[in-house]
Amino acid sequence: MSSGEEKPSAVQERLAWQVATRDDARVAQGLYAGEAIEEMHELSEAGLLDEFFAFLEESGMMAILRQQELPGVQRVLIPSVQFLLLYLLKVLMGAESMNQLPRVLFSNIAVMELIGFNARQIEEGLTQRGDGQRKTKKKQGPLTPQCLADNICKLGREQMERLFNQMVQVLVGKGLLDGKRIVALDGSKLPTPATYEGAGKLKQTRSVKIKGQKERATEEYYVYGFKVLVLIDVQTRLPLAMKMVQIQEYEGRWLVPLLEQAQRNLGSRGQIETIVVDRGYLDGADLWQLHQRGCSSW
Repeated sequence: MSSGEEKPSAVQERLAWQVATRDDARVAQGLYAGEAIEEMHELSEAGLLDEFFAFLEESGMMAILRQQELPGVQRVLIPSVQFLLLYLLKVLMGAESMNQLPRVLFSNIAVMELIGFNARQIEEGLTQRGDGQRKTKKKQGPLTPQCLADNICKLGREQMERLFNQMVQVLVGKGLLDGKRIVALDGSKLPTPATYEGAGKLKQTRSVKIKGQKERATEEYYVYGFKVLVLIDVQTRLPLAMKMVQIQEYEGRWLVPLLEQAQRNLGSRGQIETIVVDRGYLDGADLWQLHQRGCSSW
């Protein structure tokens, strides 16, 4: 990439697709020379996502998303699949917070129409709630970030794990994970507010500076939330199984269950041959179970 070319967007990087580049000078030269324009394509994220949505439909993933329901949601104005797609696009487009969504997603007419909203809903919103208090700032999209957050958080851990496993099985059915596989297992902390329902509690220590003293002191504090454990295929970087537990739980407890779930997802098309783990999973009983299953560990 030369210094004059634009940096790829988060969508381009995450989809890892080869995309066209913009060259206004060359286009101008062609038009001046009288060259005919055969086709015109918008070089936007909506164009990339059009292909992405086609993949979701063709692979069967969209059908699985349409089957999902958000427990406890009353007076449904938006189908559950649209909430799921909106949050999926939040991650795909690299939005770090919900507050960025009106600018980067909700006001993008082309993308919102792909999800299923019409032009009037995007312009005026789905309801007139709050219109009387709105003075200068216009609506940006059919819903608010808080509406998406309040509804998407109703997905339970077990429901998310089932959805995840179904998606993996779809990819396996496409032949992307055939044969012997080398996998890696690791966990990532997912902090939440202390008041989040079902969140765990983990005591940690940190070094703090005391005013007027040269030496630093050690302070104990608590982190609340969950831990996401993911088993990933080393070659393709595709996840094979996932488990979400409370943040303080011992990771090694889930080594064998995750391996078994990953193998169920692979079915007869793939076979886990080697698993790469760190010291947090070194337990003699678990390693013996891996040996009995014909799986070596590193």
